[in-house]
Amino acid sequence: MQASEDPALRLLVWRVPANAARLLAAFFEAQKHPGDWNAPDYFLRLDTPFDTGFGYSRALKQALHASYLGSQSALREQGVELGWPGPGPSHPDSALGVVEVLDSFAAYHQVHLRYLAVVLEPERTTSGDAFARWMDAALAAAPSPAVRLVLVDTHEDPRWQPLLERHAAIARRIEPPLDMFDIARETAAQSGGAGPAVAYRQMLSDLMTVLERGSATQLAQRVERPLALAQRHAWPDQQVVLNMMLAGGWLKEKQYPQAIASYRQARECGLQALAVQHPAARDLVMQSWYGEAGTWFVAGQPGRAAETYVAAAKAAAEIPNPMFVIEGYRMAAFCLAQDGQREAARAHGLEAIRAAKPLPPADRRTTTLPQTLQDLLLLQDRPRAQKLEQCAASYLQAVAALHAQAEAQAAQLGPRPDSAQLDRIEAALHAGFEQAFHRVAHERERLIQGGDAFFRKVVAVGREFLHPTWNGLPDIRHPLDNEIPAWTEPPATQPLPDPSALTGSATTTRDTQAPGRSGLTEATA
Repeated sequence: MQASEDPALRLLVWRVPANAARLLAAFFEAQKHPGDWNAPDYFLRLDTPFDTGFGYSRALKQALHASYLGSQSALREQGVELGWPGPGPSHPDSALGVVEVLDSFAAYHQVHLRYLAVVLEPERTTSGDAFARWMDAALAAAPSPAVRLVLVDTHEDPRWQPLLERHAAIARRIEPPLDMFDIARETAAQSGGAGPAVAYRQMLSDLMTVLERGSATQLAQRVERPLALAQRHAWPDQQVVLNMMLAGGWLKEKQYPQAIASYRQARECGLQALAVQHPAARDLVMQSWYGEAGTWFVAGQPGRAAETYVAAAKAAAEIPNPMFVIEGYRMAAFCLAQDGQREAARAHGLEAIRAAKPLPPADRRTTTLPQTLQDLLLLQDRPRAQKLEQCAASYLQAVAALHAQAEAQAAQLGPRPDSAQLDRIEAALHAGFEQAFHRVAHERERLIQGGDAFFRKVVAVGREFLHPTWNGLPDIRHPLDNEIPAWTEPPATQPLPDPSALTGSATTTRDTQAPGRSGLTEATA
């Protein structure tokens, strides 16, 4: 922790390889629990979403206080004197207010910590620039020497470099020597024990490094020893893993025939695992089908890819894994559409819909069913479906403009804004959100109602299978997460045709095939 000892520092940016981000998060989490691994600092990780600067400030203060209240039993066991009063009316909803609360916490518990290191990792950010401005304001508020604000970025995406440069006198970059491949290899080497399983783990960790950093030819050479070991000890599941890794190496170098051969060899091993009733065998077989299908697709052979994706969907059905059944048929439809086979693409898209039918709505939303429906809309009437997408882009632009306006108005109030004035700004912001939401809903509904019967039936499936106001992708939900009874206007939805012909059996669907482009009921708006 020597990097943080400079008393002038207020901002630390931890920069790690992308593959080590989870390890760093685990380090921060471990600091909450007593043990020999602890640093002398108290790390507080806050993933509060960033919406507006004043809203973020308010939420951070609440999150800190809630974390403190929720940790009191553990703190008491550690002998920490409780009683910190938490945020009060004197702490404004601004970066300054947050810094004052952090200073107060650090001062109250100064006996038990060297520094309070507050790790800010918003799970969602409406504007990276606005968040950076909030950080500027927090640093301008001059946190006490006991407080360190901590951000995390990666070598691949050093997003906080401009912030480091603007605050060079009080900021430092920390680059711990973390690499998941090196750690995996070291863990395998130090795991102890003897025998073929230990030797295999060590060889597998080496292969992971070669896959990431070496060539496919090197990987093919290095895979021979662990593959022979897995064959000798009858580990068909590990033979699948090794062949899939090799396929990935060939695929990285665009050597598609070799990749396909490796995926097929993996599948043969998966079938051997199935023959001995290995519990993961069906999943391994399915993964080999998906790997081969993806290779055909990137190789520019969508027809072959579609055939293989159908096989993947059927393998998923044998597990059963509805999520991958849906995805297999969706990708088959997508590939066939790329290949110009419109009717076959539509048929496979409808298979994906039927696979989703037994699932509850909440589960359907976590699958690729929404994308399947959008793909069918694009297949039936591309210009109209693209206008649905453009509506969402316009809505997001309007929301961003409203955010920027609210931020500007709040900035004019200074570092100690009056709470009543902030409430008025926030109320106007929310009203603007609702107006933009209802405006885009009406525009999308107009486009939907102008589509042909098949187009409208696909939307009706979305409203039956996903949620009652579904109107295409990107999905636009109520901006304040209000339920329909609390909306300021009723939903814009209008009656649609019965979609049961699309969700029923394949025979039923064939009897009610969609019209071609000549069947459109209205010129695309």
